[in-house]
Amino acid sequence: MLNFYRAVIESVLVFSVTVWFKSIIQKETLRLNRVMKTASRIIGRDLPSLEILYQQRLLERATLISQDSSHPAHNLFEPLPSSRRLRSTKTTTSRFSTSFFPLAVQALSKQK
Repeated sequence: MLNFYRAVIESVLVFSVTVWFKSIIQKETLRLNRVMKTASRIIGRDLPSLEILYQQRLLERATLISQDSSHPAHNLFEPLPSSRRLRSTKTTTSRFSTSFFPLAVQALSKQK
């Protein structure tokens, strides 16, 4: 059952979650979490929430981009002189500040 959940339900729910998660409203988040909770009851195991899946996918993608020097966005993951954190991206609108790259830089900086 867990394999079926991961292959069918989770793959549909978290398809490009790093792009759309921060732009959905709370009502939609509650609906998606309700679907995951129902699947959890059917399977009989605790499943991670959508927020946790989002954080995991965000860190995975950000790590891959920061390690791949040929990626077009690699220069956005520039370390500060202290090498403990990454240089944050300047944003002028809230729409851009909640997009993938600023959030990925923040997540990687917190992880270090």
